[in-house]
Amino acid sequence: MKPPSAKHPQTPLHGGLVFEAALALQRPWEQIIDFSANINPLGQPRGLKAALFKDFDRTLHYPETRAESLSRHLAEMTGLSADHFLPGAGSTPHFHLLARGLDLKRAPVIIGPAFAEYEGALARAGVPAGQVLTRERDDWQVTPETLGRAFKQEPGAIFLANPANPTGRLVDHGLLTHLAGECQRRSVWLALDEAFIDFTGSPSLLPLVADNPRLIIFRSLTKIFALPGLRLAFLAAHPRTMARLTPLVEPWSLSSPAISAGHFCLAQTGFQARTLRKVRLLREQLVQALTALDPGRIFPSEANFLLLRLRRGLAPRALIRHLFQDGILVRDAANFKGLRPGFLRLAVRPAAEIAALAASLAEFLRKDRKTAHAGIT
Repeated sequence: MKPPSAKHPQTPLHGGLVFEAALALQRPWEQIIDFSANINPLGQPRGLKAALFKDFDRTLHYPETRAESLSRHLAEMTGLSADHFLPGAGSTPHFHLLARGLDLKRAPVIIGPAFAEYEGALARAGVPAGQVLTRERDDWQVTPETLGRAFKQEPGAIFLANPANPTGRLVDHGLLTHLAGECQRRSVWLALDEAFIDFTGSPSLLPLVADNPRLIIFRSLTKIFALPGLRLAFLAAHPRTMARLTPLVEPWSLSSPAISAGHFCLAQTGFQARTLRKVRLLREQLVQALTALDPGRIFPSEANFLLLRLRRGLAPRALIRHLFQDGILVRDAANFKGLRPGFLRLAVRPAAEIAALAASLAEFLRKDRKTAHAGIT
């Protein structure tokens, strides 16, 4: 059986197709090991199920129109006012909201390789986007030269992720702060995706939205709190910017269980610190497992995932099929602009799953060596 793929040519391929894989393999979804989606390997905070059950009767009524209580909760946590925040069902709807809500008279620029939904949202709004790619020889690091190339296009907006997806690279905090100020000075929107910032220990630019109307930040609760099935995120921006966006939001876009989950997760003191420590250990364990097998080059990463470039001669599709037959999903990164066939993105997962990946990969490499030897002789 082939790994599941996008059913429509205009639908971008993402990770996390666990249920589709289970159907294709005719096995329970709980037996699928998912390295293709970058979700917290610790799982959800303890007690979340009980909290959701306790609040279940809230589903007898319509949810809050725009999850206002979550905005107030975020305000209490950050010291910003509630009108800086807009909760939503994941960041993807916010990308589409931004594409519709900003009057982009000049084409935006996406600094990549990057998540395909930035370009997809802009395209659906009829806004063409330029691309500025970081370079493999720089280990995909954003540099002052990268930003220079972006500004040279005289963009109306710059889309950037910190850390980047799929490379896992952080932007130097000083450089990022300079970029935010420069965008404000030039009247350029800076759409900063911090979906994975909680896994890095790096400071967020969130406090800067109070004084920078050109800065818009996307934050995900889905990744850090392992809630991809509930969909939960928030957008942060200056109140003047938010006043342009909020009227375009559909009412009741967050369900009552999602709002309850948000309150419970945001109140979990210590969970993010435990996650950070564990992710660093598991990332190193994943690097060591891959290094021992030597399937290719592992690029530096500060996030909860790695980018791997398979060595020449290894067939990426054959490897992905082999892992899939063993119930292991990895993200084929060939469709990220700036990458090519042979690039894989691997999430940081628990130790037992890393061992399963290493065993399946080792088997594939043994078969590959036997095939190569037979071809030579």
